[in-house]
Amino acid sequence: MKITYTRNDRIIRRKFYQYLIPTVLMVLAMQFGSLADSIVVGQFLGDQALTASSLALPVVFLVQIPAMMIGGGSAIVGANLLGKRLVDDASKVFKLSLFLAFTMSLVFVPLGIFLSEPVARLFAGNFPDLIPMVYQYMLIYACQSPIIAVGIVVAYFLPSDNSPNLGAAFFVIGNVVHLAFEIMLCLILDPSVAMYGAAASTGIGMIAGMVVLIPYARSKRRMVNFKTPLQGGFHFTKDLLRAGSATGAQTALLALFTVVLNLAATAYLTEAELPVYAMLTNFSFVIDLFLLGILQIMPSVVSSLYGEKDYFGVKSICRRVFTLAMIVTALLTAISIIYPQLFFFIFGVNLDSAKGGANDPLLVIRTYCVSFLFYAVNKYFVFYYPSIMVNAPAVVSNVVRIGLAGPLSAYLLMMSLGVIGYAYSAIIMEVVAIVGAFLAVFIGKKTKKLSGNGILLLPKEEKVAGYLDISIPAEKAEISKVVEELQDYAEKNSGDKKAAAMLALATEEVLDNTIAYGYRHKIGARYIDINLTTKEDALLVHIRDDGLNFDPTSFVASDDEEMRFHGIEVVRKVASEFRYLRVLNMNNTIMEITTSKRGA
Repeated sequence: MKITYTRNDRIIRRKFYQYLIPTVLMVLAMQFGSLADSIVVGQFLGDQALTASSLALPVVFLVQIPAMMIGGGSAIVGANLLGKRLVDDASKVFKLSLFLAFTMSLVFVPLGIFLSEPVARLFAGNFPDLIPMVYQYMLIYACQSPIIAVGIVVAYFLPSDNSPNLGAAFFVIGNVVHLAFEIMLCLILDPSVAMYGAAASTGIGMIAGMVVLIPYARSKRRMVNFKTPLQGGFHFTKDLLRAGSATGAQTALLALFTVVLNLAATAYLTEAELPVYAMLTNFSFVIDLFLLGILQIMPSVVSSLYGEKDYFGVKSICRRVFTLAMIVTALLTAISIIYPQLFFFIFGVNLDSAKGGANDPLLVIRTYCVSFLFYAVNKYFVFYYPSIMVNAPAVVSNVVRIGLAGPLSAYLLMMSLGVIGYAYSAIIMEVVAIVGAFLAVFIGKKTKKLSGNGILLLPKEEKVAGYLDISIPAEKAEISKVVEELQDYAEKNSGDKKAAAMLALATEEVLDNTIAYGYRHKIGARYIDINLTTKEDALLVHIRDDGLNFDPTSFVASDDEEMRFHGIEVVRKVASEFRYLRVLNMNNTIMEITTSKRGA
């Protein structure tokens, strides 16, 4: 029979926009908290305090390594397990992530207490007046690292478990409290100790954001079971570390990179150039403010779709993410080049005093902004590859970018050219990193260590025999046609006429109830994705829709359905497997019909 239906991306497109807004809000809030630290410190405490907070960045990145590695890993592994319908395992991963992030971060508390002062002296270099402020900032960040770690894991995991809005709410609530306390403490504390308050406000905000765990625990959309014991879940540690290794490595390399930058800055830059350098080190927060919210969709959505082996959906999401990320980055680049003075005002830096340096500060900013588009491409691949559990290209990109090309070029160019050398080095390291990632993919495929088609490393588009992937309008008039098509396809590829007929009967019942109950009062696009796989001894059907929450496995037939083969009871009788999950806020119904080959 000629295929009359083809797969479309209408459901996936809707899912992209449903996740985009809360994810963007989450990252906006998260990144704005980091950016606001610099803005508030610069506006309320002055140029020196802004420089001190920038010099303390290596320690900020260092204490975030467990949080970013375990948090990023939990989002990817959790989404992947839910996509594979392994709810108990996903529940264990959530608990394990909280435990690992907290315990791993505890090591920074004693290190911060004993090492903050000598490290502050090292980082301040030729500017001893900065030592007290650098010390205060680093000490508090190190001591509150376990709180930060737990908060980041919670916020990163929630979007993977049907709760993107709560993930956004965590950072919105946390950063509103963070900024309120930071401004208040900067105003009421003596300037000599105000940096204690500026740093402590981050931890206070994280604690406030934990309130989202209350609605999460009560949510009907939540798949994670808090009662699932952690026992036996520690074997997921390797998966968490592997999935989060790219993010963890990036954070660790950023810590080392900023150490090199700070040593070069305090050794070779003038007093007038130092505030411009501090602004540039905070520029990544500016671009990430707009960019990461788009890219952050991939760890939760792409990982889940990849776990379901929905490669069509993966490509659809990736195409939209890349396009939107590049448009946003291009606009930000244009604004930054046309109005660089805006950033001096935002960070509270005196432009006239900065002009006393050897480099024109406006030219420095405009040169640095050229790197933004290359930066966006790098970030796209760093987020994408771990989402499909392939780390090598992302790790190579990070190592080349901020482990080799970045620090080497920045140190040498700042030594010879001053602060504009840092702007040139940003362009160099981003271009070299893109080349490194592409080479890693090319070499990996040549050596058979990586597999897949194209730069995305996905299976080829041609479907093997026995695999049917289609989309149908969610209308009752379509049921009989698609059921006939599924039955013909199943019979042709399995050779089992009886099993194909049972499959058609079960699918018809599920589709009928899904359209009747799942799309009740539902407006907008109404489509259902259906995947049929003919395995060696079974027929497997996966039905997915974005209608209202409807679990056919717990549906009880009403009296008026007695003449309709007892409704859903038929499915329970004919299917060897009948399961339901709400993943990515979509209904997923899975049925398996045993064929005669299994019984033979």
